[in-house]
Amino acid sequence: MVSAMCIRAHRRSTAFAFLLAASTACGSSTAVDPDNREIPWTYGPTTGTASSEHLRGTGSRGGAAIAKGWKCRLQDGKRLTVTPYELAPSHPLFGKVAMGVSLFDKAGKEIGAFVSPAISAQAATFTFDLTDAVATQLWDLVIWYRTV
Repeated sequence: MVSAMCIRAHRRSTAFAFLLAASTACGSSTAVDPDNREIPWTYGPTTGTASSEHLRGTGSRGGAAIAKGWKCRLQDGKRLTVTPYELAPSHPLFGKVAMGVSLFDKAGKEIGAFVSPAISAQAATFTFDLTDAVATQLWDLVIWYRTV
C-alpha cells in the first residue's frame, strides 16, 4: 500500500518537473515575486480511507466535482486566497462541507492548516491570513473536503 505522503511527494516532484520544463521551454526570464505568486495545490488522496464527502466533492464518486479546480495565490506575503475555477452552479454538498487546507514547505513538511467556512454557490472564495514564517516557506498545499 502506498502512503499518502508518497503519493503527495510523487505528485509534487512530477508537477515541479513539468513546471521547470515548461518555464525553460518558454524562455521566460520574468522573476517571480515571492510575496505575490501562485501556489500549486492538489486534492488529498481519493482512495483508501478518504471520506465520502471528499470523494463526492472532488467528483471521484457520485457525480460532478464542486469545482473543476482551484486557484491558490499568495498575496502581499500575508494572505492565501483560494478561488474556485469553474464552480458548479449547484452541488448536493453546498452548505454541508468546508475546505480543509494543509500548507507544506519545500521539504514536504506541514507548516500550517486552515478550515474554511461552508462552501456554497455564493461563498466559495476563501482568504487565510498567514504568518511571515509560513508565507516565506509556503511551497504547495493539499485540499480536503470536510463535513461542516
